[in-house]
Amino acid sequence: SPRADNLISIDQVGSYNTVIITQDGTTQSATVSMGKTSAADNNYVNITQQGTSNKVGDSLTASFIGGDSATVNIDQIGSSNILNMSVNGAGTTTTVSTTGSGNTQEITCGTSSSASCINSVITQTVNGDNNTITQSLGTGANHTSIISVTGDTNTVTHTSTNTGTTTTANITVTGNSNDIGVTQSGTTAKSVSVNSTGNSNFVRINQSN
Repeated sequence: SPRADNLISIDQVGSYNTVIITQDGTTQSATVSMGKTSAADNNYVNITQQGTSNKVGDSLTASFIGGDSATVNIDQIGSSNILNMSVNGAGTTTTVSTTGSGNTQEITCGTSSSASCINSVITQTVNGDNNTITQSLGTGANHTSIISVTGDTNTVTHTSTNTGTTTTANITVTGNSNDIGVTQSGTTAKSVSVNSTGNSNFVRINQSN
């Protein structure tokens, strides 16, 4: 039967590590740290949480995936989902899927010292309730953001510090109290596509040189 107080903390060093976590219950938390103190490339992280009070990192202790060519998949199903993660490294693919209520998400990429977000792709899909989605991206060219939210009290933000080649942002929201955002900066070659459909839309886009 599902357990309460299902808490996991993992700290790994080195490259080619694999972390697979499946949690089913209440008050479950997973914090993963890779490559914080030494090089750690080609790591794979897969976290699935089902139940209530799902949490991957938080505002005090974000999960940290460092190094190049990492693959991170997170699936949160249930209510009171919280995600706070920093992904630092080139060629990183991060995919987050969330279903339930009270969603709060924040992902940074390439914002820690000596890290890059070049050629990285961050995808977030949320379904409903009190959404807040924030990405930050950071340093390195050609980082891609893909965000799709469907309903309820949305606020979507994507910040970047684009440095050329191609940087894209693809944001789709469908309904309720939308806000949205997007800010990208120089130097050249950037692209934004926002498709918001219903309710209290307020969109601002600022793309620089």
